[in-house]
Amino acid sequence: MISFESKVAIVTGAGSGVGRAAALRLAVLGAQVIAIGRTRSKVDETAAQIRGNGGQALALALD
Repeated sequence: MISFESKVAIVTGAGSGVGRAAALRLAVLGAQVIAIGRTRSKVDETAAQIRGNGGQALALALD
């Protein structure tokens, strides 16, 4: 399995769909995730789910 330990992943579109799935998967693989999306509540949900599973995440609402 690929490991992303000690890596930071910047994921755009992390509030839903493929972006959210990518952010969650990268976190499972050990990456610290910067979740970016246009809707604050959606990227906050993604980051909260990552943190709830023991990962590290920062949510940013950007357009």
